[in-house]
Amino acid sequence: MEKCILEGYEIQPKSMVYVKAWAIARDPEYWEDLHTFFPDRFLNNGVDIKGHHFGVLQFGFGRRICLGMFIGLANVELTVANVLYFFDWELHSGMQEHDIDTDSLPGIAMLKKNALRLVPKKYV
Repeated sequence: MEKCILEGYEIQPKSMVYVKAWAIARDPEYWEDLHTFFPDRFLNNGVDIKGHHFGVLQFGFGRRICLGMFIGLANVELTVANVLYFFDWELHSGMQEHDIDTDSLPGIAMLKKNALRLVPKKYV
């Protein structure tokens, strides 16, 4: 609504400001070994994704938190559960486990720099 100064930066009225969730999710105040792919770090650590902690901001926080958060979480859980239940997954021919990388492209969304190639095999 009006000019303000944030961390030494002057922000003019009606400016578009983006929150870089990628950087927030890599804040050393919340997370150790930031650049290592370690999904287990989220297990039993007390940080939740429902807007109570600033270590993760997938759905925002406060009065502007995403209204579809619970629907989104349920959809992801259901999709992942079905994909894991109905398929066995193998690496693309010639790939080894150590060939998998987690590099991402810069930008407002986190996209993989190099595609992860997996081959689904129907679970019998």
